[in-house]
Amino acid sequence: MSKHTKYSNRSIQKQQGAVAIIVAICLTLLVGMLGLVLDLGHLYVAKTELQNAADSASLSGAKELNGRVTGITSAVARAIEAAGKNNYDLNSNPVVINASNIWVGSCPSDGCMVPISSVTTDALAGDKTFVKVDTGLRSLNTWFIQVLPSIASTTQTFGMAVAGKYKVDITPVAICELPDPGTTHEFGYERGVSYKVSEANPIGPGTMFWIDPESNVPGVCPATSTNATLPYVCTGKTGFTPVAGGTVNTNTGISVPQLSALDSRFGDYTPQNNCDPATAPPDVNVKEYRYNNAGVGAPRDWMGTDPNKQTIQFVQRANVNNLCSQPSRPCMSKPYGLRTATDYGVLWSGFRRSGATVGQWPALYSGNTATSYPEPSPYSQGSGNFFTAPPVATQPGKAGRRVLNMVIVDCTTAGGVCRPAPVLAVGRFLMQRRSNVPGDRDIFVEFGGLLPTPLPTSDIKLYR
Repeated sequence: MSKHTKYSNRSIQKQQGAVAIIVAICLTLLVGMLGLVLDLGHLYVAKTELQNAADSASLSGAKELNGRVTGITSAVARAIEAAGKNNYDLNSNPVVINASNIWVGSCPSDGCMVPISSVTTDALAGDKTFVKVDTGLRSLNTWFIQVLPSIASTTQTFGMAVAGKYKVDITPVAICELPDPGTTHEFGYERGVSYKVSEANPIGPGTMFWIDPESNVPGVCPATSTNATLPYVCTGKTGFTPVAGGTVNTNTGISVPQLSALDSRFGDYTPQNNCDPATAPPDVNVKEYRYNNAGVGAPRDWMGTDPNKQTIQFVQRANVNNLCSQPSRPCMSKPYGLRTATDYGVLWSGFRRSGATVGQWPALYSGNTATSYPEPSPYSQGSGNFFTAPPVATQPGKAGRRVLNMVIVDCTTAGGVCRPAPVLAVGRFLMQRRSNVPGDRDIFVEFGGLLPTPLPTSDIKLYR
């Protein structure tokens, strides 16, 4: 009996020792797992903090890109500033970056990116529309996970983001470069002079070039149909940034629904154009400046010689004494030295030659004069005879909606469907009147000069 009791006590002691070992092992594993959870949570929070810094830095930098070195410089400053407003490691350390953490490119992919410090000229900056920010690896001290053997005492993480332009303020209509008219001009266009878009081309009157609003990759045209382009024509935006020296894909033809979509700027909303006033509001001034209007506020109210046409006279390139009115006859605006007052259409409805004054009209426009010209321009008026508010039923107007940013292209290779054309510049053109007018469907615009910076404004979004 005594032997049996002695044996049982030893067995119990051994079992208690084994349980203690198991409990110790389990506690170690549990503490390790708890440490793993806590340290992974710490890593996740730090990753999120760094990612937020990269996101804000890339968005802030991309907004500054304007196609010039000045924009590159501003992008660096704004990105660094935006990143510095963020902290990481549970909000305990500021995120500090410098130019070495920033890249720019012509597309959001790494293959398009170059270090931002390498962009030192306007020529190099011209096509840079995307900013990439990488915060670099940041070390974090681990907490409880260090109880496990062979586990590092620190971990690392980073934030990376790419932001760039989309929904660029470019109306998907191309206008062709014109021959030198013999006076001050920009790619053949004179400020304050109006043009009929379908005549400004090398093919002949009646032809217009639209551009694919979704792609500038040569031969890749996902939006060539009328229905596909209407939303872009309504809003006056494209899904990419046309830059001088690049290309756009041109499509030939005039579509009544597309012309109607342009007229949303005058408060016209029909099932034909399918424009939404919320995204395509009218202009704040929808007054039309038609050459043949007889009422108050018409062009004849400020032009000494009543205009007898809407735009400048176009003539044949081969023979400037012949009007350009036949298909397959390349057109050009009548040379400056051959013009008379009646060769001009509606002048100065929104723009004028740089620095020009009303008193210079007789010298500038072959004897024409300006009478009762409303400074600074008829289109800029906010009341009176030269102003008309948008229809009450539509959304509130948006200033400048009638000013179309249009690409000026070399049209010698354009025509047909999905034909690449070189981009020469982006110009500002004021719509003087509606386009979808029965019997005279076309786009009539007044040239206001090239954009002050090569890259038009646009919305900015994160790409990755």
